[in-house]
Formats: sequence, C-alpha cells, structure tokens
Amino acid sequence: MKKVYVGMAAVIEKDEKFLILKRSKDRDFEPEAWETVTGRLEADESPVTGVLREVEEETSLKVEVILPLDTGFFYRGGKEFPMVFISYYCKYVEGNVNLTWEHSEYKWITLQEALDLPDLKHFHVMLQNLRNLKKSLPENFKYSFSPTIHL
Repeated sequence: MKKVYVGMAAVIEKDEKFLILKRSKDRDFEPEAWETVTGRLEADESPVTGVLREVEEETSLKVEVILPLDTGFFYRGGKEFPMVFISYYCKYVEGNVNLTWEHSEYKWITLQEALDLPDLKHFHVMLQNLRNLKKSLPENFKYSFSPTIHL
C-alpha cells in the first residue's frame, strides 16, 4: 500500500498583514520560493496541533487557528510523494519571527500583495478563500474543531 502524507499550511495575519517566508537555497523542493508556513503532520497528531507545531518550529510565533481555508491533493516532487494538504487561517498571538535553516527571509505583506506574488501561485485558492471570507466573517469568529478521538 502506498503512503499518503498530510501537509499543512498556515496563513498568519498580524495587523492586517500576512507572513510569507522564503525557502532556503538548500531546500530540495522549490528552493528560494516564497511560501506561507508549511509542514507535514506527524503520527498521532491532529491537523490543528500539527499546524500550531509547524508555526512555532519554523517561526517561534504563537498563533491561534481561526478556520480551515482549503484542502486538496498534490504530488510533492513526483508521483512517489502523494500529499493531502489542509490550509488554515491563523491570527498572530505573540512572539517575534525567528527563522530556522528552512527559510532565509520573511516579510509581512498585504493579502493583495500575496495574491499578486507569482511564487505564491500554489496558495492562491486559499488566499482567495480568505479574501472572500474576510468580507463576511464577524471580527471575533473562531471555528470549532473536533477533538482527537481515540478508539
């Protein structure tokens, strides 16, 4: 049976700007491309726990997960690496951005700037979903996630 991986992405908002990270030149997949925080789910981890962990590992930031933005499927680097992804809208809570070896730069940009950036083409659906949702979401809206279930 073929393995399928689960990837997550976080669109983090702080003061009406969104965090993007530049992948380091040493990355095996899309080096030096701009992206949002991304990562893979670990075994025995819920997607929300996984995205919070990835955000903290890659940026040192604490965030709050507001709601899912998009789900989908792609092959990361070829047919041998199938991946389901879940992207989330997150709001900044505290901390300063501290990058790991995985990224060389970061920027806080507007949502429109993110949509206009060619490197973020893989993230356009989730960014467009966020733009549409922000038009009608109440200020303090927060999605309720199911708890981890142990059978």
